[in-house]
Amino acid sequence: MIGLGLRLTFSANRVRLVMMVGGVAVAVALLMGMTGALPAAAERVAKTAGRGADVESLSGSEGVRTRLSVGLWRERQVRVLLVELVGPDVPPPPGLPRTPRAGEVYVSPALSRALAGEHGDELAPRLPGRVLGEVTRAGLVGPDELYAVAGVAAGELDGVGAREDYAPGFAKPARGLLASQGAFVDGTGMRSTRNPVEALPIILGLAAVGLITPLLVLVGTSTRLSAASRERRASAMRLVGATPRQLRRLGAVEGAAVGVLGALAGLAVFLLLRAPAAEIMPIRDGLYAGDLAPPLPVMLAVLLGVPVLTGAAGVLALRRAVSTPLTARRQAGRPAAGPLRLAPLALGLLALAGAYADRGALPTGAWHAKALLFAGGAACLVGIAIGAAPLSRLAGALLARWGPGLSSQFAGRRLLTDPAGAARTVTGTALVVVVVGWVLAFLPILAPGGMGGNSHLAGVLPDHTVIVTLAADSDADGAATALRALPGVAATAAIRSVTLRPPGVAATPDSTGVDRGVTAVVADCTQLAAVVGALPGCRPDTVYRLPSSTFDAETLAAAGRLQPAAETEERSDPAAPIVRVPNTVDTVDLPGGLTQDVSYGFTIWGDLLVPPALLPGYDAPGRWFPTLLVSTDGRPGTVEAVRTTLGPVAMVLPPTTPAEAVDLARSESDGYRQAALIAALAVILTGGLSLAVTTADAVRERQRAHAALTAMGTPARLLRRSLLLHTALPLLLNVGLALLVTAATSWLYLRVTTDPAATGIHLPWPGYAAIAGTALTACLLATVAALPFVRAATRPDALRTE
Repeated sequence: MIGLGLRLTFSANRVRLVMMVGGVAVAVALLMGMTGALPAAAERVAKTAGRGADVESLSGSEGVRTRLSVGLWRERQVRVLLVELVGPDVPPPPGLPRTPRAGEVYVSPALSRALAGEHGDELAPRLPGRVLGEVTRAGLVGPDELYAVAGVAAGELDGVGAREDYAPGFAKPARGLLASQGAFVDGTGMRSTRNPVEALPIILGLAAVGLITPLLVLVGTSTRLSAASRERRASAMRLVGATPRQLRRLGAVEGAAVGVLGALAGLAVFLLLRAPAAEIMPIRDGLYAGDLAPPLPVMLAVLLGVPVLTGAAGVLALRRAVSTPLTARRQAGRPAAGPLRLAPLALGLLALAGAYADRGALPTGAWHAKALLFAGGAACLVGIAIGAAPLSRLAGALLARWGPGLSSQFAGRRLLTDPAGAARTVTGTALVVVVVGWVLAFLPILAPGGMGGNSHLAGVLPDHTVIVTLAADSDADGAATALRALPGVAATAAIRSVTLRPPGVAATPDSTGVDRGVTAVVADCTQLAAVVGALPGCRPDTVYRLPSSTFDAETLAAAGRLQPAAETEERSDPAAPIVRVPNTVDTVDLPGGLTQDVSYGFTIWGDLLVPPALLPGYDAPGRWFPTLLVSTDGRPGTVEAVRTTLGPVAMVLPPTTPAEAVDLARSESDGYRQAALIAALAVILTGGLSLAVTTADAVRERQRAHAALTAMGTPARLLRRSLLLHTALPLLLNVGLALLVTAATSWLYLRVTTDPAATGIHLPWPGYAAIAGTALTACLLATVAALPFVRAATRPDALRTE
């Protein structure tokens, strides 16, 4: 029976064989790429987040201290890990032969090429030492990353941005879904205790479910091409004496043969195309070809599992020929595809509803909460896949009962006879709607809660302005003087923030337990006007109220005399100068972004605008974090000269233009968005292939019926209209159901995974409508493209086809 199955497989229609093997091969190639890319994405994020010292176990006074500096160079990120050795040497950071000492630097290959390039003189001053060698791939997230590890002298990392603890060694790259604990660095270069990899198990789990299910459908669809003709052949063999076991073995051999050929072809396609694919992927810092390689156990599981899956599909395709051969031979109506097939969908929605009811369990890491999320998503996708048949049967009943004309009757009766065949045409499209709808719904929560750093100044300051946040107020005047001497720098303005209280008055907490005093923005109107444009009515020697103030003008005027708060911020500093608030406090309007409250505490926000002349010589190191606004001519060389000049100065945030600040703050979420876009494109490609394969096979399968109808006088235009209706109405019902499931599951997922204090969930209804419209249009265009082949299928010789 094995030999007969192989002969039937290779002696059958060659076009069908190529379509079957090709569909499986594409699915295998995509599956291998995805199973390799998902773990690589987790490891990539973990490697970026966990750079520096491993602080899980402290060694007191031995080990290393580190600080990761993130900056920009000609619109590209430059990351420099500064390492201070304390005590005996430690194992080196990943990718280095040894831990660099003071004055020694290791650079990535991309940074090495940039240093040797045309503008290398702009980068060299940012590296505190001489280059000894290159960082290997083990320490890099991508081949294009500009990254350096530099040793610094003892005590050089004291102050803002340095670790307060010593650690005995460096963090090792995370494996799988876990990252090293401790402090992490976000896109702005700021330290945070939030681990961005914590959410990856849920994200990657849902991504795996959403991506793999359409691929499995494509494998099953490709394996079951020409199912009706193969079923008739098997029923004939059953009637002449073949046993059920022999027929099942025959179907398994045919399916497994296609699976083996498709798996091998898919492996060849994957190995051939992964390097070019890695080069063209729009991933920040590039992508190694090896990042797309699945682990060996996963690769073996795919290569062995696909033939098993296709063999099972081959057996399943012949189940009616085995049990009721006469029914199959006469092409009698199949058993009704009842609503029981929608049970997995209902169970999936119930699982998600259960996760929503116990949504407090997810933040605690409870296994049942994650299990409900994953199982619910998988069951919904499976329900969409197998629930297409009853909807197709419903479409047939509607057409047969209320459809106008003979074309509706033909389409309706065919749908009632074989709803599963029609369902195979639209299943891939329905899954695309669900998965891409999930991508649209989840994209907003991939972005950080607030834009970090100086990104809030984008759209407020001119594009050619460079924004610098210094670590100490004492550096502001010297830095401004040095910058004004640069060619191409037109003006600078320093902005500081300080808390003021009446002399000798302690903090008096309000009902919320907080007393922040009066927040003053210290800036010179003349300097601000030179950078941001005219500020009507603002005099550089007057105290003004800001629109962002939580105090009215009368309350501020009643304060009379104010002093900067002491470092504890419990009462004013007796040694600080006194600011006299005028009896009439006018309001001055600054550009909106200059007084907007943003995250991280480094804000230009306050109640009063105070000229710096009213606070002569006052310095509160570590609390002011002054921001310098530098107006330039916009040339890249000038911007880089500003960065080079500020190289020795301690900075909290790197010098950036407004557009660069947004790009830097969004760097992490943009990576997620790019991955989501690539995943969506992969799903769309999978759905398109499923549609193309099933549409082409549907026309071929109907050759005999079309030829018979034409021989009896049926016009070809009526057959074309019937084919269009046969696809359009089941498609409309299934896409509508997929859209409802997408909205319901997205809402449940967002309610479970987002902040419980969120006031509402906003679903992307315009995006859903666009997805549904695009899917319907694409499917109908594919069907219309197949209509001209109907006339070719009506030739008399088609009556003699298989």
